[in-house]
Amino acid sequence: MKGFLDTSNYEVCRVLEDNYLTILDEYRKFNFQDDVNIFQRIFYDENYKFWKFGHEASLAMAKMKDDGVDYDTANFGVYKKSHSWYGMHVNDSSIWESVLLGTKVSYDVYAPFHKRSRSGLLEKMKPTPICKKFFNNTFNLLSKYSEVISVIVAKFPSGRTIPLHRGDRKIRRFHLGLVVPEGDIAFQVRGEKKKWEEGKCLGFNDFYEHTAWNNTDEDRVNLILDIKR
Repeated sequence: MKGFLDTSNYEVCRVLEDNYLTILDEYRKFNFQDDVNIFQRIFYDENYKFWKFGHEASLAMAKMKDDGVDYDTANFGVYKKSHSWYGMHVNDSSIWESVLLGTKVSYDVYAPFHKRSRSGLLEKMKPTPICKKFFNNTFNLLSKYSEVISVIVAKFPSGRTIPLHRGDRKIRRFHLGLVVPEGDIAFQVRGEKKKWEEGKCLGFNDFYEHTAWNNTDEDRVNLILDIKR
C-alpha cells in the first residue's frame, strides 16, 4: 500500500490550493513573529493538554523504532510558547513549532474519539485567539467542512530531522505548502518520499510511519489539517 493519498479525491484540498495566496497572505502577517505576551495573558488553554498527550504518545512509539536516534542521551520533549502555540524540541533545539487555528477536539472528549466514537467530537470547530487575530479567512474556508477536525500552521526549522513516528489511527492529514525552501528537504511515508510544493497539498494516513528532514538554510511552513477517517 502506498504512503500518500490522492488529494484530487478531496474537495477541501482543491479549496486550499485555490485559496493558497489568501492563506499565504494571512500567514505572512503572523509569520511566527508576533508578541506572544498578547496570548500569554489567556491562562486557560485546554488544547495544550490534548496536543501534549498526542505528541508524547507519538514520541513513545518513535522510541520503539531502531531509527538511529539515541533516545537514551537525546533530550526530547514538548513545550508551550503561548496560548495555542506549541512545539517539540531535542537537546533544547526546536524541531517542530505549530500554532493551532481551530479544533473540534478537546482533552475531555479525546479518549472517546480515539476509540472510534464519533460522539467524541464537538459539533463545530472552535477558533483559537491567534486564529481570530490573524487567520479569519483561512478558518472560514475550512470550518464549512464537517470532516475537518483541526487546523494548524506548522514550522519545520532548517537543519532539523523529525524521527520516524506515527500518529492517530483515525486521522487523515493534509499539508498545504506555504513556504518551501529549495534543496534537500523531503517527507517520507511508509518508505515513499515526496517534496512539499508551495500551493499544493500532500495527504497521508497519520497512523502510517512517517519522517521528514530539512537540510536547507530556511524554515519550511505548512498549513496542516486533520480529517476524520
